[in-house]
Amino acid sequence: MNRKQKQELARLEKQILKMAHYIEGRGVFPPFREWDSDRKKELKALLRQRSDLLNKMFECTPKEVEELAQVNTLLNVLTKKMHAKALSLYRAILKEGYDPDFDDDIVIDGTLRFVFSDEGSYYCREDADPNPYGSRFAPMLDILYDIHEDTPECAFCKVSYDVHHKPEMPAEEFGLDDFLDDGASWNEVPLNRAEFKEINICHAVHDLICHKDYSIPDLLSMNDFWVEVNILHQHIVDRDGNRFSCIEPDKEE
Repeated sequence: MNRKQKQELARLEKQILKMAHYIEGRGVFPPFREWDSDRKKELKALLRQRSDLLNKMFECTPKEVEELAQVNTLLNVLTKKMHAKALSLYRAILKEGYDPDFDDDIVIDGTLRFVFSDEGSYYCREDADPNPYGSRFAPMLDILYDIHEDTPECAFCKVSYDVHHKPEMPAEEFGLDDFLDDGASWNEVPLNRAEFKEINICHAVHDLICHKDYSIPDLLSMNDFWVEVNILHQHIVDRDGNRFSCIEPDKEE
């Protein structure tokens, strides 16, 4: 990391904040859902430049390696909790059975995501130099969280009720097993550093760094992760009272 890189980072972040019309405490204005696709692409390009630059600046100190291992372990554990909860709920539903008077579909949907809700979502270090990169991490994380609102999850699982499924079946029969974390490290660029060789990079970390616009220093600044497992019961009917069943289509009324 050098002075020129820090100056370029400051320039990029100033441009990002200006383009997003970012207001402290209120976020992006107008919200991204009201932006046209070309403007979104332009901002995403700037965020990608920032991410690439921060990854080049990343000093990878022993403390930072320790922090990455900690976050990686946390996300791996949360991913497994998400799968386990979804599996437990689905098996309970299979044991009870569906309600033919209402249920045309039942969907179990699990997600793990980073959430930026306030300043507490930013992990503020108590080191002598808590931010050697000079990034405005809190507003940048806020903007990144908002721009990825369509695909915020870094891990997910999903299953629809199937009459052929039995409670005693293994998770993989339902598609609820954590098959992406099979023991092989997701240590792809820029996570393929020699300093990380002892860390088995989980897929959630890989997703945030390699498929979204977060940098490694951004990851180490995250402090708010949410796991949600939702159950959706659907009753699908037209004006004439005809139903469309995803569970037993041959018995549609």
